[in-house]
Amino acid sequence: MNTKNIEEEKVEFINITCEDVDNCAFTSWYPKFKSHTFKSKALPLSQEFVDYLNAEGIFLPEDGQPVAASIEEIDSDEEITEFSNAKDDSKIPNFPEVEREIREAIHEYEGAVFPKLNWTSPRDAAWISATQSLKCTSPFDVFLLLKSSDFINHDLNHAYEHCVDLQDRKDERTQFNLVLRKWYDLQPSMEFRCFVKNREIIGISQRDMNFYPFLLETQQDIEQSIYEFFEDVIHEGFESTNYVFDVYIQRSNSKVYLVDFNPFSPTTDALLYNWSELMSFDVDSDQPHIRLVESQAEANSLACNAPKFATNMIPKDVIDLSSGKSIAEFAEEFERAMKKTGNGEYSDTDSSSDEE
Repeated sequence: MNTKNIEEEKVEFINITCEDVDNCAFTSWYPKFKSHTFKSKALPLSQEFVDYLNAEGIFLPEDGQPVAASIEEIDSDEEITEFSNAKDDSKIPNFPEVEREIREAIHEYEGAVFPKLNWTSPRDAAWISATQSLKCTSPFDVFLLLKSSDFINHDLNHAYEHCVDLQDRKDERTQFNLVLRKWYDLQPSMEFRCFVKNREIIGISQRDMNFYPFLLETQQDIEQSIYEFFEDVIHEGFESTNYVFDVYIQRSNSKVYLVDFNPFSPTTDALLYNWSELMSFDVDSDQPHIRLVESQAEANSLACNAPKFATNMIPKDVIDLSSGKSIAEFAEEFERAMKKTGNGEYSDTDSSSDEE
């Protein structure tokens, strides 16, 4: 590990510009490659909605939100008292146009979508959804994922921070878009990331870090399908010189679908490569190849002890407890909840039922 770090320190990184990042934004590439990717629509977001995403606290729309059963109590005079929900309705986000467009997209796309912003999907927050995925069937699902994701925060606030010409863009306002893509049950084994340097593919990596024996048997066919797709569709159509693109290959007929573009930068996961070798790759003399997980032992060594994106996870009932409070208010509420257990420890015995 130390050797790798030393090598990465010595490598000369390729400069990326704000234009390179802009080229990877969904609304920049989707019109050109619409016939080669999944059905999608982009909704321009107002500054008010961006401010909502950046604000502390998790307040969510009621559309699609699970509703708790009402509580009734009989007093000594046999009168029935119904306890109303004590939530602050003034804090519920009010973006009727966004919610309407989400509902329309869900209907148009046969019941489910998955969301992203200009560059990134909230995949680090998938753990919090009822399906443990990015599958959304209501505005509530979409808002929950967006508000719970650090990746979305990166899109909003840090997308250009590694660009060499950032100062030239400092006063330019970015138009953020909510992208809703039709939900498909894809096979993770057939997703691949392709690295392009000087307009040539220099490496292909399996995206899912599990061992799939059949990939080794079909390696040549996979490479051929990707290279043909790159030459026929991507090579002349994408404007940057260095970039990364993701594809999905339909196993039944080897059809290739474009999934996304990413900057040729360490902010993009190199997967089975590392950025020192990608940056130092010589297009004229080095031979590109595909990298796959070749054994279960290798898959085990790649797997972390903690779940993926574990640093983004906190118990769901802690999110429920926050009810949109500020950090200070939540801390006080959390402390009171711990005291109620009688032993100074927070009780999460209800978390399993919350997630069912």
